Amino acid sequence: MSMIILRNEICDKLEDIVKNLKIVKHCIGCEGINLEIENPYHHPSIELTQKCNLNCIYCYSKHKNIKRGIYGNLENAKAVTISQYGEPLMDLEGVKKGIEFCKDLDLRVDLQTNGVLLNEKIIEEFKDLGLDIIMISLSSFNREKYKLLTGRDYFSKVLENIKIASKYLHTIVRTIYIPGFNDNDLLKLSKELNGYVDEIMVHHLILYKENENSLKNLNINFDEVGKIKNLLLMVNKMQENSPKINVTIKGCLLVQLKEMDGFILNNITYDVFSEVPDIKREYKPLPW
Repeated sequence: MSMIILRNEICDKLEDIVKNLKIVKHCIGCEGINLEIENPYHHPSIELTQKCNLNCIYCYSKHKNIKRGIYGNLENAKAVTISQYGEPLMDLEGVKKGIEFCKDLDLRVDLQTNGVLLNEKIIEEFKDLGLDIIMISLSSFNREKYKLLTGRDYFSKVLENIKIASKYLHTIVRTIYIPGFNDNDLLKLSKELNGYVDEIMVHHLILYKENENSLKNLNINFDEVGKIKNLLLMVNKMQENSPKINVTIKGCLLVQLKEMDGFILNNITYDVFSEVPDIKREYKPLPW
């Protein structure tokens, strides 16, 4: 009678990886990391503009019409994100007012940006205003691939701005892992940033019907994109390249994976195709 082996070394490795992963600071205080909440809401956000100076092929922002304002209940919040749609630095004064407004409410303020419009003077101003976390997006360590992903040639500027930001603020680099496309780039990026940034948050690629064709032009193997195993192994390799940085995944995914054993982690696949997300939180106009 032959034996059926359900576990192997990779199962044990994946369990160890998940066990050692830490929640990224941005996700602290978010309902999404509490599995007891059935329908969690993420941090409230301040949306300033949908304008953007990049044209990222995986971006969902340009496929929705979002009103300028506050989304979510600030009274029960611990943190606010500026912003989830568009590039907030296209409205620099709005960002400054948003930081001041939220700090007056004693909230943690996390700014999400593509990093193109940053400079040392602006970063110093943000620190003085009380900005807690800056999250800068970068998914390649190759100029040509950066141009392919974003439609613009700002790779060197963004990399330099990440290093400047890390001198003043808790800096998180947000990156999207595209198996078969940017594997080596992310390993080089993590090695380059070791000793600079505080954290790297690695996201899996999500496709929307509105940008499906442009992403398919990258010749991506979508069967590989959806495997949790691939994401975890990439994060682990990046962590080995950058021991001074917390390399991890988004908290709401991590807490779910921590409930799974290695056999499931080795076999689970998420659906990489999705609808463009709506903001379902309550809306309020900006008070300024």
